[in-house]
Parts: sequence; C-alpha cells; structure tokens
Amino acid sequence: MHKRVFKRLENYKAVEEYFKDEIKDKNALDLMKKVLFDEEDEAYSLIENEDSIRFLKFYRSGSCELCYEEYIDKSKEKFEMWKKNPPNFRDQALKLEIIIEVKEK
Repeated sequence: MHKRVFKRLENYKAVEEYFKDEIKDKNALDLMKKVLFDEEDEAYSLIENEDSIRFLKFYRSGSCELCYEEYIDKSKEKFEMWKKNPPNFRDQALKLEIIIEVKEK
C-alpha cells in the first residue's frame, strides 16, 4: 500500500498549513517544524497508539525541499525492530510519502 503525493507550495507557512489542515496530526506538525524552522535535515518519531505503531519521518533529500513518510504497523509487532532500525521503502507497511517543492522559505 504505497501512496505517493507530490505538492508544490509557495512557502514554509503554506507547508505548515497543509499539514495542519490535511494531516491534522500534532506529532507530525512538531516534527515538520524541526526540519522547516530549526534547519535540521531530518526528524523522525516512533509513536505507540492503542491500536497501532506509527513511524513518522520528515527529511530533505537532493532537490526535494521536504519529504514526509509515515509507516503504520497495526499488529504492533515491529515496535522493537523500528526502535533499532527505522523502516524504509522496502517495508510493506509504508502508507504515505509526500514530496513537497517549496519556492521560498
């Protein structure tokens, strides 16, 4: 289940609004701000919910101003594995990748 979305947005404020309105996830917003406003190249978080485990990652890659990945494991079996080795594209749990092109900060 791999869904890929490409967005062109005007500036970082537009990116923040996109995640606030579309994703509606405080954890994702906090991570996004580290990459956009604290100038970090990568930020990720492993979040344990009652019914699932989520791995969120924002990063810059090549010409990509901002990339976002979200992995979800509903079985909760991958928690320890993801603590040691973050998931990647080969993991079938990949749910979403958003690549954002931003014209200016």
